[in-house]
Amino acid sequence: MRTSMTNLLITNLAFADLLIMVFGIPETILFMLDQGWLFNRTACKVNRYVMVTSLYGSVLTLIALCVERYVAIIHPIKAHIVCNKRRIVFVLGCIWPCACLAGLPTLLFNEVVQGDPTLPVFYCMIIFPDDHMFYFVIFKYIESALFYFLPLVIQVTLYVFVTKHLFVGSERLHRRVTIRLVNGSSLERFSEALQARRGVVKMLISSVVVYFLSYLPHQVLLISNTISPQTFHKNFAFQVFVMIVANVNSAANPVLYSIFSQNFRQCFKFIICRCCRTKHHHHHHHQMKPPRQPTLTSNTSRIWRHASYASATTEM
Repeated sequence: MRTSMTNLLITNLAFADLLIMVFGIPETILFMLDQGWLFNRTACKVNRYVMVTSLYGSVLTLIALCVERYVAIIHPIKAHIVCNKRRIVFVLGCIWPCACLAGLPTLLFNEVVQGDPTLPVFYCMIIFPDDHMFYFVIFKYIESALFYFLPLVIQVTLYVFVTKHLFVGSERLHRRVTIRLVNGSSLERFSEALQARRGVVKMLISSVVVYFLSYLPHQVLLISNTISPQTFHKNFAFQVFVMIVANVNSAANPVLYSIFSQNFRQCFKFIICRCCRTKHHHHHHHQMKPPRQPTLTSNTSRIWRHASYASATTEM
């Protein structure tokens, strides 16, 4: 049951990361090629809104995963009450509305603007009416506080307790269990369960570390531009680096899952093997299908079917 609850949250995190990559990578490529924004105003608003909302959803999911693991490991007796399936689904149902609300300024104020009046290059960026820089700085600092620094403090604090419990307290518990348990299989099951919990926590801590390292350049850029606006804002290479590193975060999570989660590797292999078997079975079924007797009325359609089948077989 606990694994399935964690998997629900991990699936939500993967969905958010996928949206970030789908909507973020094309814009990053255009920026790297110095092409600016090539689409209309509506596309600018929708693309940036979905990307920012997905980013907020990813952060909130990381916090939910951290709290779920904390309750499950530190308070296992309460876990079945506090973190049951109904409440996890409720949390997921709250994450996305909150993320959508937090992303509304992007939807309302993002515009397509010309970067340099002498060049026909346009950019999709947030523009506040009346004293843009004042409201922009306030907006970015609130965003950083709510979706970077506060989540960082919460997750570091809770994972310190979890790590201490699993890697320090569990050693003493393991020694006591080793002394008291006569049945070797019981000890083996205890060790396997402990190892599985440690693996999940390592995976989640790695995801958190990668996330905050990926968006650290964003915070450096924000603080730098606030203190000394000329430091970085014209440094094209640094801006490209910031955008690439941010996208690396979303691509890194599946790699972390495959490294730390044996269940993820097994499920991934199962899905791949099942898809291959389905494709092979479908191909074999077509090959073994008995030929139909040709008739005068179906002669033309028979020729087209054989041509289509020959083409499909060649492609496969």
